[in-house]
Amino acid sequence: MRHFPATALALILLGCATPPIPDTASCESMPALTDLIAARDAVRTHYVYTPAGGVTVDELYDELAERAAAAETRPQHLQVLERFVFGLADHHAHLSANSRSSPRLIPSGTSVWVEYRDGRFIATQVRPGSTAREAGLREGMEILSVNGAPMLELSLPPHSSANSTTARSFAARVALAGTYAEDAVITARGASGAWTARLAPAPAPANDDDRLATLSYPASDVALIRINNSLGNTELPQAFDTLMQRARSARAVILDLRDTPAGGDSVVGRPIMSWFFEGVRGYQRHRKHGREWLETVTGRPDAFRGRLVVLVDHWTGSMGEGVAIGLRSGAGAILIGTPMAGLRGAMESFPLPCLGVDIRLPAEQLFTVEGEPRERAMPDLLIDEDTLSAADTGDPILAAALQLAER
Repeated sequence: MRHFPATALALILLGCATPPIPDTASCESMPALTDLIAARDAVRTHYVYTPAGGVTVDELYDELAERAAAAETRPQHLQVLERFVFGLADHHAHLSANSRSSPRLIPSGTSVWVEYRDGRFIATQVRPGSTAREAGLREGMEILSVNGAPMLELSLPPHSSANSTTARSFAARVALAGTYAEDAVITARGASGAWTARLAPAPAPANDDDRLATLSYPASDVALIRINNSLGNTELPQAFDTLMQRARSARAVILDLRDTPAGGDSVVGRPIMSWFFEGVRGYQRHRKHGREWLETVTGRPDAFRGRLVVLVDHWTGSMGEGVAIGLRSGAGAILIGTPMAGLRGAMESFPLPCLGVDIRLPAEQLFTVEGEPRERAMPDLLIDEDTLSAADTGDPILAAALQLAER
């Protein structure tokens, strides 16, 4: 393993006072600090949101600069950068590389969505098919500890207020996702008392195969198409075309986007939306440094004209959220489910010179056609936590969609 020089640490060990951290460094003398400066500058220049945990990018840099200057190994170098990204309290911001000790990404790597409410950490959705649900964790239960540490002692983004609901919710979701090497072990409390469970990432919620999308008929004249976390796969549009050719005689189509946590690309999402659009219609707005534009979809001549219902939840992420809001604005779709992942912005990558990784940041703000921030978009029919919690079997979100589709 390569070891980096630690100039600042050496001076401290010689009895000198902690040296001032320079605003410039190099990959030879202070590689982690050089990358931290590059990450700070990328956020200053390109990040189009305010860090959600109440921290400024300069406060975050000041918090980590000395640690970066002292980093000697590649793992220490990566940990400094991960801490910087964590400080943004933004589930969409991430690095292009990770280690086994790195936190899993949200929502892809988690099976439980948690929110900080009135001094407690509440599970607001437990993913179907997950070990957490099989172990008995349900919506509305309180999470007491993770890996033996009380939830209120979770590490927060630097400089975040201890009373920040956003920062605490963010930190809790990261902790419950675990790392690439180790699942989180939680203690939770429900009506019957406290119990402990290991949280492995959930499999795809409804399919046991690796097809890009699947078609079924849960009711007469109602077609259900499930996208299997494939909105970044350029083969999906052709696969979707094949399914829609078979489903086009249905009275209603239910499009299930609840397994799209990895997001994707508009070059994949637009052909899917074109099956439901008439003419040229907008599907989402972009804004960057004062410039705003409308992204559009051109409908197919043989577009589906029946009722369209779209299923969403916390594992509807990024491009999944874009397709959902686009189909509502441009095709009159009805969205049913829970709040989505709330991932902010369109992503761009910015290289960090020393470690050879990129920092990936939301560099364009995204809005519905009507002007609502995409990350705040809510379903038209919200399935509440009590309904989800009571569903030991079955799928209450799909059941609600079928009721609507069959009217």
